[in-house]
Amino acid sequence: MRLPHFPLHTVLFPHLPLPIHVFEERYRAMARALTADGSPYGGRFVVSMITEGREVGGDAVAQSVGTICEVRSAEQFPDGRWLLLVVGIGRARLGEVDRSGPYAVVEARELPEPAGDDAAALVPRVQRALDAYLTTVKRFVARTASVREESQELPDVTASLDEVLKPIRLPEDPVAASYGVAGVLQVELARKQQLLELPDAAARLRAELELLRREVRFLEADPMPPMPAGDLGYHPN
Repeated sequence: MRLPHFPLHTVLFPHLPLPIHVFEERYRAMARALTADGSPYGGRFVVSMITEGREVGGDAVAQSVGTICEVRSAEQFPDGRWLLLVVGIGRARLGEVDRSGPYAVVEARELPEPAGDDAAALVPRVQRALDAYLTTVKRFVARTASVREESQELPDVTASLDEVLKPIRLPEDPVAASYGVAGVLQVELARKQQLLELPDAAARLRAELELLRREVRFLEADPMPPMPAGDLGYHPN
């Protein structure tokens, strides 16, 4: 299928939302096409992670595996900008990109989503590892914030930790669970892309189990606070 292509400095996973602030003219044209009555795209386009170049300017080179997403809400501002809320609905392998029109269009082949061997049995193990990870992050951030509050560098941070780092209950479906964990993990974008490309949920859950345990070890040993992984949930183009 041919769908509009939106390369971004992020990795979007199926089942997860992503807000996008659209201000470049070619992506404004894309937003108009996606939201128009009778749109041939049905509100769907492809997001893939940039490997070279920039989001702005049209020179970006992106990964060959991305995520088909669907517009769930769209707001256009008086100056022509858009705010889109999209949700990933499936992975796709990308083919040739056509840049001859007002926005890029790509050949996208949707990839299967098998659960894999023993995927259901892995979900409770990953849930326990995720609980430990979030608890460790909360404890680590609270400790770091407390030190900074004493020096008046970072006031009132701990007050919101309970809300930001509240427990997350994974769905029973192993495919959805595997993507839920991938979205929570604060790791490098390259590792997130690797998770996206794994062949099934079982492989993804096994990799996430190791990553969660690794991150807990790092947080317990590292005196510095965790740095954002470059995916903070809001993406201007």
